[in-house]
Amino acid sequence: MVGKLLAVSALTVSLTACGGGGQETAERATDVVATVTGAAGTPTGTPGTTAAAACPTAATKKFAKTRFVADMGLAFGAFNQWILKPYKAGGFNEGAEKRKSAIAKAVAAGAFSLNRLNAGRKMINADPTLCKSLKAPVEALWATASAAIDKLKTGDTSGITDASSALEGLRQDAEQDGLTIKDRQPPSGF
Repeated sequence: MVGKLLAVSALTVSLTACGGGGQETAERATDVVATVTGAAGTPTGTPGTTAAAACPTAATKKFAKTRFVADMGLAFGAFNQWILKPYKAGGFNEGAEKRKSAIAKAVAAGAFSLNRLNAGRKMINADPTLCKSLKAPVEALWATASAAIDKLKTGDTSGITDASSALEGLRQDAEQDGLTIKDRQPPSGF
């Protein structure tokens, strides 16, 4: 799954960097991301019962808190760098230069963010402390971010501010539990 998302991101970046792009690149990237994420906008193979699962009484995975913070940092970093920053700069507005390219990159970054959010959801379900305090905010963030990315696939940017607010809300909730989530960027040496 991650390999497919990296391939989509690399394809989009390479096409736009080499002078390709425009509407066809944005449409192809959106089609590929829709194929990778499935019809509902969630990664394929993601069980729908994650929210209904009960909290464990003991840790079921090693370093769940550390892995949760790392996954959330990557999700937050990708969202802020490739979705929120261009949105605030007006890169998604009608008539903006390279608008379609910016939206294609944002959709790919959104798919990556959803992938890392899903990984974080799994870590929450593996640790009793995380589960009790952060399960509800992460599930709310998942719903909000999924809706925002689905809207963005069609060029609708109305969900970005809601997703950004949900991200910052989760960051504050995690901070209250002693977890500091910092924006992280994936390594660029691939």
